[in-house]
Amino acid sequence: MRLKDKVAIITGSGSGIGRAAALIFAREGAKVVVADINESSAKKTVEEIEAKGGEAISFQVDITVESQVKQMTQAAKEKFGKLDILFNNAGMQNIGTVLEVAEEDWDRVFEVNVKSVLFCSKHAIPLMIENGGGSIVNVGSVAGVVGVPKLAAYCAAKGAVIALTRNMALDLAAHKIRVNCINPGTTLTPLIQELLKTDDTEAKKQARLSKYPIGRFGHPDEIAAAALFLASDEASFSTGSALLVDGGMTSM
Repeated sequence: MRLKDKVAIITGSGSGIGRAAALIFAREGAKVVVADINESSAKKTVEEIEAKGGEAISFQVDITVESQVKQMTQAAKEKFGKLDILFNNAGMQNIGTVLEVAEEDWDRVFEVNVKSVLFCSKHAIPLMIENGGGSIVNVGSVAGVVGVPKLAAYCAAKGAVIALTRNMALDLAAHKIRVNCINPGTTLTPLIQELLKTDDTEAKKQARLSKYPIGRFGHPDEIAAAALFLASDEASFSTGSALLVDGGMTSM
């Protein structure tokens, strides 16, 4: 198993990519802290892991509140004795150009997507140093690599995540902590599936799909598989990378 005896915290793992990652990490031998602001969703993920013979605990957390994040990392140490992997997966979008986005919405997008990476990493890193090293995987986006219309705050925030990933990789290399980033294209999470329902014409649907040479959108399991690789020792020479998992979208 690729993560045998590893301990992982996965934020936003009550649904979508986070849940897929929690399941695949557990299947590969990791003990998982299923962290989510939605307690019932986190517990459902834990139940699914346990039903398949894995080991996990749920932790309700608002990742924009540092005190709660600190409690989350302490819970991982208390339950499992160490921490090897942090998957900073949780995030959010806001629709709007720079002319339309409200200040409070801009700030919230940065809190959830960027400040959370700061807080979670800040409190996970000492445990990884104590353990002799580890792996941090952040979730960026194709929106942080290329412009996407009407996603001003999200593009800026995900660009910041990519830049922060590279900075952290340099700062933490001496501690044997690898830091990498995944940049997904449109992925069929519950949130995106709801958004796609607004495509009330076939033309709108085809316009979205036309951005992807592979001819379809991604699935949470596919993004989770990329996270598994970066979290595992198979990626032992990878740090500071920004891995595109986007069906060719940014190649067009």
